[in-house]
Amino acid sequence: MNKNRRKRLLYILRILLVMSIIIGQLFGGYDILSKIANASEASDNLNNIYVSEENYSDNMKNIVEPYINNKLQYGYIDGDEDVKLYYEKYLIDNPVGNIVISHGYGESLEKYHELIYYFMKSGYNVFGIEHRGHGRSTPLGIADKTQIHVKSFEQYVIDFKGFMDEIVVPNTEGKKTFLYAHSMGGAIGAEFLENYPKYFDSAVLSAPMLEVNTGNIPSFLAKIIAKSEVALGRGGEYVIGKHSYTPEYNVKNIGTTSLNRYNYLHDIIVNNEVFQKGEASYNWANESFKVTEEITKKENAEKVTIPVLLFQAGQDTYVKSGGQNKFAQNADNCKIKRIENSRHEIYRERDEIQKPYLEEVVDFFNSTNEI
Repeated sequence: MNKNRRKRLLYILRILLVMSIIIGQLFGGYDILSKIANASEASDNLNNIYVSEENYSDNMKNIVEPYINNKLQYGYIDGDEDVKLYYEKYLIDNPVGNIVISHGYGESLEKYHELIYYFMKSGYNVFGIEHRGHGRSTPLGIADKTQIHVKSFEQYVIDFKGFMDEIVVPNTEGKKTFLYAHSMGGAIGAEFLENYPKYFDSAVLSAPMLEVNTGNIPSFLAKIIAKSEVALGRGGEYVIGKHSYTPEYNVKNIGTTSLNRYNYLHDIIVNNEVFQKGEASYNWANESFKVTEEITKKENAEKVTIPVLLFQAGQDTYVKSGGQNKFAQNADNCKIKRIENSRHEIYRERDEIQKPYLEEVVDFFNSTNEI
């Protein structure tokens, strides 16, 4: 290399160095080149491990379940008022961080095995708790054991803090910790972030229940009815039109358009009554109305200062987007990503919806892990 070419090369390198410093200053020290690289890496990694709808059941049984079960540790902790809470933890070798799952209404951790697999394969320890009255935790139904019932919504948050203190924090290995929260679990997660801001470094709220969809009944009227029924001592009864668990379902009303993903879990639930959950009591509805109003108030939402990525489902019939918009507007650092053609359960939608969504989720955790 002659002297002139060497000078030009050094000149170009100096320019690139100055540009990287300027970009770093503009983005608060955040390395944008690293972010681009992480997004590409997340996409490439997902392509290599992705479980498509084709042969879904076989791949879950032969690839996903054996892999995660090899790392599964589980047990119970005591929740508020001595309720037994089931938890799972998946600890991998040399983790880059930790992800905690807060599941939705009527769900169990069984529903998240595919997602747990992706998080583990992306280098994260994974933790999850089955909220009171759900899955293998103590059933709390008044009308029957499948009913979703809670005395106070605050108990979910108290339980979650106990889980964080007893199980998650002692196992983080000094690495950052991130929240993945869906639907009702999103309301639990959002309230937890407001009350206890030091536990998580960033959060994904996926179709969070920040405003309940009351269907054909106007919201104000549904709230009056629920409050009145509780006041009259009927808080333990099913909300009008709701009922105990049944294996029958209407394809138009389920939370995903992926029948392969839906039916895989449906078959597991049908054959194991511990996962069979019905619908809500009046007290659960009344508590949910109250807590979502509190979470989205400006003075509460603005307590959340960590990066939050909030996903909205454009075809959601379970929760409304208004409360999500209000929370995002009032929180300090919350970005909304709307997926127009998705139903409520984005994390188990059909491939063309789920895969780009997963890439964004993993990239978000990777990028906030470097800040």
